[in-house]
Parts: sequence; C-alpha cells; structure tokens
Amino acid sequence: MFQKILTKSTRSFFHKINYGISGFMIYKKGLKQFAFRRFLNKKIMSPNLKILILEDNQSDADLIDHELKKSELSFSSEIVQTREEYENALQNFNPDIILSDYSLPAFDAVTAFHIKQNKCRHIPFIIVSGVIGEENAVELIKNGITDYTLKDKLFTLSPKINRALKDAEERKEREIITEKLKIQTTELIIANKELALQNKEKEKQAADLIILTEALKTQKEALRKANDELEKRVSERTSELENLNHELKDLNVSKDKFLSVISHDLRNPLTALLIASDQVSRDTENHIFDNIQPFAKIIHSSTQNILQQLNELVEWAKMQQEKTTLNPEKLHLVSSVDRSFELLKANATQKNITLENKVPPDIYVKADSLMLRSILQNIVTNSIKYTPQGGLVSVIAKHIDKMVEVCIIDSGIGMDAEAKENLFTKSNFYSLTGTNNEAGSGLGLTLVKDFVTQHGGTLSVESEIKKGTCISFTVPGN
Repeated sequence: MFQKILTKSTRSFFHKINYGISGFMIYKKGLKQFAFRRFLNKKIMSPNLKILILEDNQSDADLIDHELKKSELSFSSEIVQTREEYENALQNFNPDIILSDYSLPAFDAVTAFHIKQNKCRHIPFIIVSGVIGEENAVELIKNGITDYTLKDKLFTLSPKINRALKDAEERKEREIITEKLKIQTTELIIANKELALQNKEKEKQAADLIILTEALKTQKEALRKANDELEKRVSERTSELENLNHELKDLNVSKDKFLSVISHDLRNPLTALLIASDQVSRDTENHIFDNIQPFAKIIHSSTQNILQQLNELVEWAKMQQEKTTLNPEKLHLVSSVDRSFELLKANATQKNITLENKVPPDIYVKADSLMLRSILQNIVTNSIKYTPQGGLVSVIAKHIDKMVEVCIIDSGIGMDAEAKENLFTKSNFYSLTGTNNEAGSGLGLTLVKDFVTQHGGTLSVESEIKKGTCISFTVPGN
C-alpha cells in the first residue's frame, strides 16, 4: 500500500540517499588509510615527539630516557615529580604521551591519569613501575590506562609508545569521522522531513481511526478506575476486619495475662499464709503457745501484702483496658529486691534456704513497679522451688551501658539443654516438679519474658545439672 503512493521523484530521492551513504563508506575507509599514513609521518618519524615523564627517582628517569634514545626514537622529554609540576607541564609542555611511575611520596599514577583525562583525554598514559602487580595493571587498563611496563623490562617501552600513539591518532581520526557522520545524519534528517511531508496525507486518513481508538481507551480507563475503586474498598474493609480481629486477640491476651498475674503473684503470699496457719494450728494443739506470735506476724504481714497486690492488680487491669501496659518510674533496686524477699521469706524458711540481696545500694532502674516485682518474684520463686534444703539464692546487679543487668543465682538442681530451650516457650508451658515436689504451671517465666521485653530488655539463662542456675534480665537504668 505504501509503495503505491511513492512517486517517481520519491524513488529517485531514495536512490540519491543510498548513493550518498555508499560514497560516504568509501570515503570513511580511505580516511582511515590516510590517518594511518599521517600518523607514521607525524609522530613516529617526527623529531618533535614530546614525552612527559612523571618520576620521583632521578636514576629511574635517566634509565627511561636512555632506553628511549637507544630505541632510536626521536623525542624531547620533561621530567616532573610533584602534582604542581605535572599540571604545569600538561599546560605548558603540551606532551604527546605521558610515562608515569605507579606511586610517588605525595602523588600517584591513578590521580595523575584522572587529572590528564579532565584536561586532555587524547594523550596516551603508560605506567612504568616495578611494584605494580599484573592483576592490578589489568584493572587499571580496564579503567582507561593506556598500557603499562615493568622497570626491569624497559626494552618493551618503545613498541608500546608507538602503539599507544597510533591508537591515539586513530581515535582522533574516528572522532573526525564521527563528526562528518553527524553532518551526513543531519542531511538524512532533512531528507526524512521531506518524506514526512509525503506521508502527511496518509496521517490525515488515519486521524479518524486514532480518535476512535482514543475513545475506546477512555472507556477502558474509566472501567479500570471503577474496578480499582471497588478493589480499594474491599481491601480497606478487609483491613478493618483484620484490625478488629487483632484487637480482639490482644484483649484476650491481656485478659489471660491478667488472670495469670493473679494466679502467680498471689500464690506466694497465700502459700506463706497456709504454712503459717498450719504451724499455728499444730502448735495450738500441742500447747506450744510461745511459737504462735512469730507465725501470727507472718499471717498478718502476708495478708497485708495480698491486699496490696490485689489493689495493684486492679490498677494493672485498668491500664490494660486503656492500652497503657507500661508505667516506668525511678525505683531503688535493692529495696525492690528486699520487698520481694519479704513476700517469699516463708517459702525459703520452710526449706531452710538463705535469701541473699547483694545488689549495690546505688543502683536505680526505670521500670514499672508492678512488672518488676512480678519478674523478681517469679524468678526467685523458681529458684527456691528447685533448690534443695539448706541452699542459697542470691541476687546481684551491675550497670551495662544504659541498662542494668540483674542476676538471680541459686545452688539448685540445675537443668539440661532441653529444659533451658523450653523455659520461655509460650505455646507449650514447661514445668518441672520442685525439690519438695512443688507443682507449677510453667507460665510464670513466660510472663517474665513478656514483661522484660516490654522494658526493652533481654532475658538469658545459664545452668548445668547439679550446679545451679543463673537467670539474668536487663531493664533500663536511671
């Protein structure tokens, strides 16, 4: 169809273009041959070849100069050592080629090469060095360095200079050819515009088809936008439902944690009450009235602690409902440990276990008081539980950067690798029977891990069978 609309003059026009391109290719080939001959006459045979030598060792520079003269190369040279001398020589000496040592005290060949590239990129650049490795040399050539030669093989320098000068001259001639090609391209563009005028009529005929196509595209785009809007609404609704589901799960988790805190935090004082009340009952039956008063004090103290814990747990439940689970404040760590020991004294006394608070008195932490007490009580309770009669449970602490590390160490039965691995598992609560057959749910340390994590801290355990256990956690210092 297109060939039918071509006129006789158009075919003649294309014939002229093809003839011009063929003539240009013949011209290009001849120009290359001419460039090579000109290179031989102008550079290699010319007594005006200028060589700039960048070398800080005068002996090495003299050797290079001697080797070049021995090769019957006609040239004049200038030797420089510093960057300032090098830049001045580039401008004033106007070298045809540069020979550079690889490294100088305050200068190097790579820097010299980049300076040369910015000012006169056509000048060949050859590295003459005794320290450059072959792999390094190959990498430099990949990055634009013309060539390299070793100082102990200076006999290869003259051929490399000739080849480098030839390549540089050919590059210049290629640029001349490229410039001429640009001129020819411009002429072809003008010819193409003339051809475009002939196609204008055909474009007018296609205009109606384009308008119809655009109308179809508009309808298709409107349909796509409607579909995107529908998908967006579905996605937003799905996201809302997922958020509601997550909130429901969080509420259930908070509820479970609250119940867990109640069951664990109140177990210790209730145990103390049971022990004390049992002792009071037996002493009363045996008419040992002198021993009643200490246990009565324990019952009174434990009851007060239960009431205090109940009040704090109610406040903690309110915090859960308001989504504020952490209320950090400045706490005196040694006092916090003393309060936890007070609540657990009866448990330890029953097994004749010594509770030792070795926390330095100058350490303060920034933590939620309820969570910190729960952390300490759960870990110390476990230590008492798994420590035999007459054992020792100690608490120590130290600063580590901006955190405080608290370590609870016991002389208990220890644990194997499997027990350590399951110690803080949420999905499968892990618990062992204590040395006095004490039972446990395995949930306490899971709460400990959660509370420590909320403080931005870490939790770790070291233990060996029959060698005791050390459980450490970190909280922010103050």
